[in-house]
Amino acid sequence: MGETKQRFYYGIYGKTIVSDLYFPQLVVLPELTEEEADIVIRAGVLPPELKELEEQKRWEFGDTVSWLSNLTCRFLVENGRTITYELKDGGKEAALRNYLLGFGLSMLHLQRGEMSIHCSALQKDGKAILISGNSGSGKSTTTAALLEQGFTLLADDVAVVREENGRMICYPAFPYQKLCRNVVEQGDYDMQKLIYINEDKDKFLVPYEGPFTLDGKELCAFFYLGVMQPDATLRMEEIVGIQKLHACVNNLFLRRLMGEERYSPFIGSRCLEIASKVRMFFIGRPDGADTLKERVNYITKQWKNC
Repeated sequence: MGETKQRFYYGIYGKTIVSDLYFPQLVVLPELTEEEADIVIRAGVLPPELKELEEQKRWEFGDTVSWLSNLTCRFLVENGRTITYELKDGGKEAALRNYLLGFGLSMLHLQRGEMSIHCSALQKDGKAILISGNSGSGKSTTTAALLEQGFTLLADDVAVVREENGRMICYPAFPYQKLCRNVVEQGDYDMQKLIYINEDKDKFLVPYEGPFTLDGKELCAFFYLGVMQPDATLRMEEIVGIQKLHACVNNLFLRRLMGEERYSPFIGSRCLEIASKVRMFFIGRPDGADTLKERVNYITKQWKNC
């Protein structure tokens, strides 16, 4: 008789998970069965035909079946509900967790017609905002400043957005923030409570000590941060027209894997829906200039006007 694997029960993005893999960063829920869970994550042996496809490509998206393979693992996502994974020889379990929570769940939500946005997500008084931007754009410092202004954390890397009763709802991830080693070493953090997650970028998951909820919040605004030439002036302006679609599409978590497929009718229509219901703004800061106060004041003002 085979050994029964331990089961873990979590909440994330407004859904319940049963998993045979431990995720230390996720919110723990009471025990539930696989039939009761929204999502099931389990180890398994993937079909041989999938392994043959790896010789031509490394991932594929489908309405009911998607998959990905890299040096760490391979996994299969089916019917917006199950993720079956294999850890490859030499693969590290910590990296496997990152891939499943990032690419795996994003593929699963895509099959459900829900968009995974690469961003920080905050809320105050039940109104959520997203803050996105490339590395070095000031996303982390802006997020930290808004937390000091009374906002609370929903997500620090990926948030899931879906339409409910004519409104866009932002669903939270887990109560941790990603910080680089230099930030951690400068702060007063208990290293025993941190989770090391990224050997390439040398990052840690740091527990968020403020109030955290698994409940979705109405999304009222999206802010995209950019960096301009040092001699430029600070730009803060609303994004309008077709540029709103591009802002949404180009900040999907899976955008780099999708390529031009991110503009497919299925994905494009859902991004258009987000763009039609959520105000979007661009904040371009001059490189090297201290504009944090102005950025935070502008975001707070637009949040109040939602």
